[in-house]
Amino acid sequence: MFLGVDLGQKTTGLATSYGQLASPYKTITHISNAEAVEKIDQIIRELNVDTLVLGVVEGKIKSLFENFAKKIKAQNSSLNIVLHDETLTTRQAIDTMIKLQVPKKKRGQREHEVAAAIILQSYLDSI
Repeated sequence: MFLGVDLGQKTTGLATSYGQLASPYKTITHISNAEAVEKIDQIIRELNVDTLVLGVVEGKIKSLFENFAKKIKAQNSSLNIVLHDETLTTRQAIDTMIKLQVPKKKRGQREHEVAAAIILQSYLDSI
């Protein structure tokens, strides 16, 4: 089972896949990175995730993603964690939802989980 993660400062999108097709799963809200780790760790255990695909942005903030991955790995030593480029995925998610005529209010609520699905699908397509 794969879990895709579009990590944000206050909201994080999650997507799942049991094979070769990624699906948006849910969006979680959190006050801190520590709370995000706690919530995602719980989901990893509930869904029996064996591979986590974390979207990362190159540059100054890359260390935030790496630290997040280390904290998740510390709680799940057998978890395979893959860092995957997430450049422009939120933009792609919004464009996709516009094409599907998703109302603007719902787009805002789901953009992170759709971006997580794009990140996860991109990874699945590359393996």
